[in-house]
Amino acid sequence: MTTITTRPFRFDPFNHEYIDVETGELIPHITGMLEATGLIDDRWYSEESSDRGTAVHRLTHDYDLGALDVASCVSEHRGYLLGHVAAMQVIPHAWDDVEVPRVHPQLRFGGRPDRNGVIHQRKGVLEVKSGGPEKSHAIQTAMQAILVAPIYGLPPEMLLRFALYLKPNGKFKLEEHKRKADFDEARRIIRRCT
Repeated sequence: MTTITTRPFRFDPFNHEYIDVETGELIPHITGMLEATGLIDDRWYSEESSDRGTAVHRLTHDYDLGALDVASCVSEHRGYLLGHVAAMQVIPHAWDDVEVPRVHPQLRFGGRPDRNGVIHQRKGVLEVKSGGPEKSHAIQTAMQAILVAPIYGLPPEMLLRFALYLKPNGKFKLEEHKRKADFDEARRIIRRCT
């Protein structure tokens, strides 16, 4: 991996904020930019789906970091975890980072890709989802690819982009995002919001 110099920032996980340490300014982030441009409308998300997403992310995060024993895990969201475990057993991968907050050194926007590293023998990003596919997901993974591309010294378009849709019955669906136009939209959003 390439060493990238960026101004120091602080991530506040409770408020989901990226804060410039030197100026105290809030740094725009991927989810906020998608909301600001209308690609995500959280009015339609229930508290239950939000709680589920948070719990599933915590379970899969802990599993990928080796901090969770699946056999002894008791959770109402265990089925989603089992879907993730099944996916990780069949999808060739080696994660460099799992939910690490970062800020792009030049474009000054933040994000926390669920996973970045090697997937199917190439560098890429993987977004874990506990709901169904939405149009915003492909733009989200394009923004994540732009965010992590400086680490790898590659153009963002060279990174693979996937969404992993986990099901409560222990199944999963892996969807690759291949459209180059996703990057055009992602860059428009970044320019508009930063």
